[in-house]
Amino acid sequence: MRTTPTADMSNASLQTLMNLMLAQAQECIWQRAAMDQLRDGTIARLSIKIAEFYDVAYETATHSSTQNVFPKAWLIHIQIKALHFNAAAQFRKSCECISQNKYGEEIARLQVASNLVKSAFDIHRSFSGSPAVSGAVINDLQSLQQIIQSNLARAVKDNDMIYLETIPSSTSLPAIQKTGMVEPAPPCEILDPVSIMLTNERRADGSPHPVIGLPLFQKLVPFAVHQAASVYVDRKERVLKEDIITHLEELNAVYHSSVQSLNLSVTLAGFEQCVGLPSHLRAQAAEVREEGGSQALFDMWEKVQKASAKNLEILEEAFNALDEEQENDELFRSQYREQWTRPESHVFTTELVNQGQQHRNTLMSAQKADQIVYSKLEMWAKIIDILALSEEDLEQSVPAHSEDGTLSGREAIEHLKRLLGEMEEHLITRRQLIDRAKKISNADDISPVLLRRAAQLTAKSPIVKIDPAQFEELFADELRKYDDILMQVDRQDERQSQILRELAKTHQEYCSARENGSTTGKRQRALQNLTQAYQKYIEIRNNLQEGLKVKKKRVGQLLDE
Repeated sequence: MRTTPTADMSNASLQTLMNLMLAQAQECIWQRAAMDQLRDGTIARLSIKIAEFYDVAYETATHSSTQNVFPKAWLIHIQIKALHFNAAAQFRKSCECISQNKYGEEIARLQVASNLVKSAFDIHRSFSGSPAVSGAVINDLQSLQQIIQSNLARAVKDNDMIYLETIPSSTSLPAIQKTGMVEPAPPCEILDPVSIMLTNERRADGSPHPVIGLPLFQKLVPFAVHQAASVYVDRKERVLKEDIITHLEELNAVYHSSVQSLNLSVTLAGFEQCVGLPSHLRAQAAEVREEGGSQALFDMWEKVQKASAKNLEILEEAFNALDEEQENDELFRSQYREQWTRPESHVFTTELVNQGQQHRNTLMSAQKADQIVYSKLEMWAKIIDILALSEEDLEQSVPAHSEDGTLSGREAIEHLKRLLGEMEEHLITRRQLIDRAKKISNADDISPVLLRRAAQLTAKSPIVKIDPAQFEELFADELRKYDDILMQVDRQDERQSQILRELAKTHQEYCSARENGSTTGKRQRALQNLTQAYQKYIEIRNNLQEGLKVKKKRVGQLLDE
């Protein structure tokens, strides 16, 4: 602290910043006074004090000890603000002169204000580069200039025709009294930092000071301790993300995939409704019926084929034009020989031919994909048409339950429901386990324990070398806080495997029981076929819509090229 401070921390720099902030604070009070429409004399006294703060700030900012500290834009801004508020003070004082019948002084102060505003604009225009002053400040300055010019013209006219008062010189005008409403108030921590530091060292509870905090090097620890903390964080994150979160998410994915593959939702819905259609199938059928069933897909297929044919037609026309251009080139070359000096046709058309060939290959691949979609459409068209029947006809197409074997079937369904309900509880438990593990991880800071262990290692000699490997036993002890959650994750894994086996077994037994010639099995197959037909309908529709969109876009590309 005995060294000379740098220029940005010199007394002049700090004085500049202090006066700049005082000017801004005083300006806030001036704005409130103007909004509250206080007397002109009061606002003039506030304005002249703002100008003084800006003048002092500019003077200290241009001191020899602060050269190159403040940007040129800052200096321009401070100058203009000082001139602005000097002019504002003179303008407000001129307004007060009207009420005091001092018409000559009014004109003199308006002239001074006009000159000050003109000087501010001169400084602004002289600065090259990006604007040094914001648009809002310049707009305020322009507004002030307009009202000063208006009042000055009116005052001169009135004085020449009515009052005939002598206009005093600017140097003989009484000075405007200054009213300061702000002052610097440095905190006690800055005025007397030594006593604060001494008091902080004697704090009985050892807690940090609310302002200066702990002593500077109190938390300085060996680099090996930092390495050990980093190693522990990596292991903790691996346990959290891989052994807990990822493991549970994989279990959830396996469960949902297994339930979907067994198609349990259709099985349960079909059993609950002995006649009629499940609600989800009604909604799917209504959607297919409204869109026109398979005929809508065949119509869309025709549009795709027309768009594809249009692409091929444009491409063939382009190739024909290129072939014709080459034939003409060869004809003229053989006819005029040495006089035909133009480069050969392929020099110009090679790139176009390559582009055309790429488009042709793309169209051929698209046609193959279209044929695959068409094959799907032909395969599923009849079932999709059944789905597009009226609701009454659709219900009649699906067999109702027979009553044979109802008891065993109901027992199987109830068992499936119990297993699914248990799994829903497990899913909730897993979310709770993940949240709990994250909370433990967020609060898991072993820095104090590492510091105590490092102090024990260096108790006999402060120069003992500390290695992160010396904390392995500590790592193992600290990671045991996750053992309970890891055990629950393992139990979740084990129980889910049992439930999935029971689900598959019960579902297989139920399906086998329904395959013994009863209408129940036929109903289940019919519902499954209709559900799958809807899925294929959506798949084919999306494929055709995407194909039509791509082919229309390619038409535009071919025409542009």
